[in-house]
Amino acid sequence: MLNPVSIITAIVGIIGCVIGVATFCSAQITKAKQDGVLIEKVDQCVRGINEIKKDMKEKNKEIDLVIDQHTTDIVELKSQVKTIFKMLGKEN
Repeated sequence: MLNPVSIITAIVGIIGCVIGVATFCSAQITKAKQDGVLIEKVDQCVRGINEIKKDMKEKNKEIDLVIDQHTTDIVELKSQVKTIFKMLGKEN
């Protein structure tokens, strides 16, 4: 027959192992949840950045069109001013 102290020690050891494994599993689940939340936040940031980049590209295209139109207008105005000076006899 086994010694009662050995049986109690074995039971306490088994309970300790079960508690340790349960604590480890609980910590892993909590860490996985935190990692999932972090990954979702990073994904949300990336989506936001991509949306901002898309908006900026569209805005830059609009600005480029305005600049091109203004450049064309300036060239046309310069040409008209030169023509006016020629007609007035005051060439530069």
